[in-house]
Amino acid sequence: MPRIAGIMDRRIEQRAKVPRYRYREAASLVGRPANTLRRWSVGNRRRQGDRLVTDEPLIAIDGDRGSGLPLSFLNLLELRMLSSYRDGAGLPAIRMALDYAANALGEPRPLLSMSFSVEGGRLFTRFAETPDGKELLLDASAGGQVAFEQLVSSVTREIEYEHDVARRWWYRSRAVPLLVDTTVAAGHPITAETGVRVDAITSRLRDGLTRREIAHDTGARLAEVEAVAANHQAA
Repeated sequence: MPRIAGIMDRRIEQRAKVPRYRYREAASLVGRPANTLRRWSVGNRRRQGDRLVTDEPLIAIDGDRGSGLPLSFLNLLELRMLSSYRDGAGLPAIRMALDYAANALGEPRPLLSMSFSVEGGRLFTRFAETPDGKELLLDASAGGQVAFEQLVSSVTREIEYEHDVARRWWYRSRAVPLLVDTTVAAGHPITAETGVRVDAITSRLRDGLTRREIAHDTGARLAEVEAVAANHQAA
């Protein structure tokens, strides 16, 4: 039995690492512009005064940076984590926290470590910045640590693990019946209960079908079609 479980672990992890997504697709799921996700994924060269500065990537992509499908499911989750933390910290602070977390947790992908859901808030608090850009060890009693712990838990609640490997992601929230599952529909977004591909619903919305017609045509529940429609309008 342990051998079978180990094989399943590897298979789930392998599926999660398969490059499947373009930056444009990732942007619609993560909620950040595609160019921003590209910079976080492969780095960026920018001018600072009279010199060129290179920003190193914040994650290691599983695909080739020059390919049409550079991002894996795990990369999507890492970018979602970064997007959440970016609302509360500057990029230098995030970069330092990730470097520290990789060493402290002994994990090559600290954002996806189960331990990070416990340690993440504390680590990001350590490297939070003051408005003038100076490093500051925040006093937990001032609410800094609590705020970052809430960010970590809000993201990890959206992820379902199997054999300690991330497998499913409710990319809007668990209250919205839409998810990405590495084992279904080649990792494309689907409805949570019926497993209908989201793009099958959005294409029918563009064709002018009513939501009830789409539910009947695809087998999706009406609530799932409504969720896709709301997400489509907001995109």
